[in-house]
Amino acid sequence: MVKIDEEDNRVIHLTRGDKTTGKINRLAFKFPIYNAATGKKEYYEFKLDDKIAFIVMSKKGYTKNEILRKEYTPRDLGYVEADKPISMEIPLTPEDTKKFPLKNKKVTYWYDIVLNDDITVGGYSLDGASKIIVYPESGEIGE
Repeated sequence: MVKIDEEDNRVIHLTRGDKTTGKINRLAFKFPIYNAATGKKEYYEFKLDDKIAFIVMSKKGYTKNEILRKEYTPRDLGYVEADKPISMEIPLTPEDTKKFPLKNKKVTYWYDIVLNDDITVGGYSLDGASKIIVYPESGEIGE
């Protein structure tokens, strides 16, 4: 299972060993920006060589204990010059999600999504840090 909490749209629920795939199990995001000229909210158009990083930490402070870091560009994901994606998907493999320590209960971690190493796109906001709740794989739950 990979899903975003429907109530606040920031909490990620993930079963250890699963991957992001298809329309149901995916982590997709947009980067809203304010257009001063029009006075409206728009979405950032990702450039092919923008670096997007998905970083998961074991503690809320974001300074220590990094568990998972996935970095890629839209070009890495198959976008070409004609594409101007405003929505990006975070690809995770079963090997990626198995980097979370094996536990016999759900565990809360904290994540951040960063654009070009200097702009927080998702994760930490005025509401605080964002959670990723990791559940054990089927068959890994202790008695």
